[in-house]
Amino acid sequence: MKKGFTLIELLAVIIILGIIALITTPIIQNAINSSSEEAFENSVNALVNLVDMDYNENARIGTQTYEFSENSLVYQGKNGDSDMELDYNGEINGGTGTITNNKGKISGNVENDDYKASISNSKVTVTKK
Repeated sequence: MKKGFTLIELLAVIIILGIIALITTPIIQNAINSSSEEAFENSVNALVNLVDMDYNENARIGTQTYEFSENSLVYQGKNGDSDMELDYNGEINGGTGTITNNKGKISGNVENDDYKASISNSKVTVTKK
């Protein structure tokens, strides 16, 4: 009695593994892309919350501008105020943008290499570039 697998049995296993790989690859790729977009949106929402908190805690009035670059959010001082870097702990690799707060209505744009976020009335909408 011979022990082992025939060539046809081995080829059948290889074909089945190939089919499984073809089916699962797009599913895994979609999950990765979705989580990346969600992480970007969460980071931009953190920026919006920080802008709102700074505006209220420092009793700012009128329209105030905040610049985002290299994971740093800076309040652009005016009317005698100096520029001030805010304590942002998130990470948006390659991210840049401008956010304005006009009496609690936050708007602006933030983008990185893959996504662009539009902010209107404190609501973040993310689109793929």
